[in-house]
Amino acid sequence: MADLELQDLPLRLKEGVQLVERGALDKGRAVFEGYLEIHPESALALSYAGMLRTVKDGLIHEGLDMCREAARRDPQEALCFLNLARAYLAMGDRYQCVRAVNKGLKLRSPHREYLNAFYSTIGRRRNPPIGFLSRNNPINALLGKLSWRLEGRK
Repeated sequence: MADLELQDLPLRLKEGVQLVERGALDKGRAVFEGYLEIHPESALALSYAGMLRTVKDGLIHEGLDMCREAARRDPQEALCFLNLARAYLAMGDRYQCVRAVNKGLKLRSPHREYLNAFYSTIGRRRNPPIGFLSRNNPINALLGKLSWRLEGRK
């Protein structure tokens, strides 16, 4: 399904993606799981169903496995990597989340705007206070914590 615009997706998948993007996760899950019963080979439906199991139901390992399998089945579909990133974020693994988004952004896809919008919501690490020292250096760690508190964040 790589390089298809959202309107070129099957109608049920398009409806499900729109429901999820609007925040109607329960309705979106019903659409994707119903679509998977009819089309079990659909990587995109598997990806969304897995992401929703992780995010909505808290079935972290099951949903994450589904997202990984979907990305393996269709490694050219950027939305599969978006859902994999969402699943990683739901389990608290920001590093893997960013890696998944970056893999999706490397693909030539009309769905880049979804990846970019998600990427902007997960935040960005600040630069270390002393640039020539590693981020893990104790001096940088201490200065980073102090500057974080001075900026009013806890």
